[in-house]
Amino acid sequence: MASSSFWPRVKQATSELLDFSGRVWVINIHSSTFQDESFVINEDNFSTPLQWMKKRGYEEATLQQVENMKVSQVLVFHINGERHRLLRVK
Repeated sequence: MASSSFWPRVKQATSELLDFSGRVWVINIHSSTFQDESFVINEDNFSTPLQWMKKRGYEEATLQQVENMKVSQVLVFHINGERHRLLRVK
């Protein structure tokens, strides 16, 4: 007989997987008065969570903040003299 905690664990794992694959951010990187870049990042294209952010050199503490972002939440921080503004869209 299956443990009564099996299905809740499966449900939680499935929910986390679907949330990971569905996350979308709009990221604006401002590095100078004349240089401003914006990206739409869709995690459906990632092989691991936060892959784009890790490649950009986000620190572990920042990655944790990004991981915990809610929809419509904005996060602003600086990396190597650039201002990064993240908006979680989905």
